[in-house]
Amino acid sequence: MTPDSGPATTAGVIALGNLEARIDGQAWQATRGRLTVGERAELVELIALRGHMLGRIADAERAAALAEEVVRQVPGDARSFVARARMAAVFHRFVPALTDLDAAAALGVDRVTLDEERAAIYQALGRYDEALAIRRQALVSHADFSALGALAGLYAERGEMVEADRWFMAARRCYRGVSPFPLAVLDFQCGQMWMEHDDLRRARVWCDAAVRRVPAYVPAQGS
Repeated sequence: MTPDSGPATTAGVIALGNLEARIDGQAWQATRGRLTVGERAELVELIALRGHMLGRIADAERAAALAEEVVRQVPGDARSFVARARMAAVFHRFVPALTDLDAAAALGVDRVTLDEERAAIYQALGRYDEALAIRRQALVSHADFSALGALAGLYAERGEMVEADRWFMAARRCYRGVSPFPLAVLDFQCGQMWMEHDDLRRARVWCDAAVRRVPAYVPAQGS
């Protein structure tokens, strides 16, 4: 299938400007010790998102360093270990990431978050059956955009193109947010799927859809 215009979202240029402003504002608050643990974990996610969108390795490294700092300063909060686990996975450090998730579990992190993170790591390790079991269970309990998109990505990696395409489109249809970033990432993932299966025409269509959503999306521009 090919992308339609999809849900209306904030213009990519405006959204990126808003993201920059949020990062600057929270970073300023962080230097003055005014952020909660949750807000500091959010700052890690925001910087990592900007790094992905703009293709900045420096942002990913900065986010990873901030996550390490949060764990050192607040070792009794599960959110700090989840933040560090996510960044460890970005750099393909999967064993430390799983160890951090175990620590988060011991500190009482909610099951949904834990399952989402573990499934992503299992998928990256090629442990598809374990990841699929978690993704399917997530779909039963909360069939939202995130769960549908994650399942689509897993089927794409397994090479099950019909199933992947079906779930990509289902995720797109159920999106209810205003941020363009999740949809742009989803479209780019769909483009990657077709590229890996040598359908360059479809890959280009989906990557172009991602760039229309967020014109500054560097990975999609280069695909």
